Amino acid sequence: PGEFSQHDFGQVDVRFLDGTMRRVHFFASRLKYSRWVQVSLVPSERVEPLVRALVDHFAAMGGIPLLAVFDRPKTVALKWDREGRVTEWNSTFTGVALDLGLGVELCWPYSPEQKGAVENLVGWVKGSFFKQRRFLDDEDLARQLAEWHDDVNLRRPSRATGVPPAERMREERLRLRPLKVAPAELALRIPVFVGVTGEVLHDTHPYSMPPEAIGIAGTLYLYRDKVRIVAGRHEAAHPRR
Repeated sequence: PGEFSQHDFGQVDVRFLDGTMRRVHFFASRLKYSRWVQVSLVPSERVEPLVRALVDHFAAMGGIPLLAVFDRPKTVALKWDREGRVTEWNSTFTGVALDLGLGVELCWPYSPEQKGAVENLVGWVKGSFFKQRRFLDDEDLARQLAEWHDDVNLRRPSRATGVPPAERMREERLRLRPLKVAPAELALRIPVFVGVTGEVLHDTHPYSMPPEAIGIAGTLYLYRDKVRIVAGRHEAAHPRR
């Protein structure tokens, strides 16, 4: 209990009842001992949706395990040597892992038994949820996903354990560690530079800084709904665009 969790991105083409098709991206997490699962619909498979969904899932689970196991996406590891040791991590992901105090384990290259276990989570979500249901629209999809969470976690026995995840979750939660950063307080740290116009550009959007900060390097703290920029002794906060 509380030893490790599995995490991975998945995507599936969904045909709504009106005949339209849309590719849906999701991020899935599962505690290995209890088989408790959390799935979030995400806009893309980039690093920000990953870390925000990850923290959302740990909050829903009631804490963080000793290790989080991933495949080797570029959102986690950028480079590794021939023996599989990571030589360059994704800096944004690493900053969040350090904030959480989370251990990270990656599937070893050329180890199909490890990789298959992580990818099987995605396949199970597709087969258990997406391929079993029909959806009216995006809102209906999100509503049914919430209902499915209750079903697979609280009522349906897991094939791996023979009992619903909620039963073993009581034991698991005793071993999970408190979440150090709440989802609303999670800030990604991005290095920035205050330009000659007194603005910082992020994701094509300009954010103003005091004129005295022109030419100074700083850090942009990116929250879900706001940004905070610190450059030297100068600071500014803005709603996120």
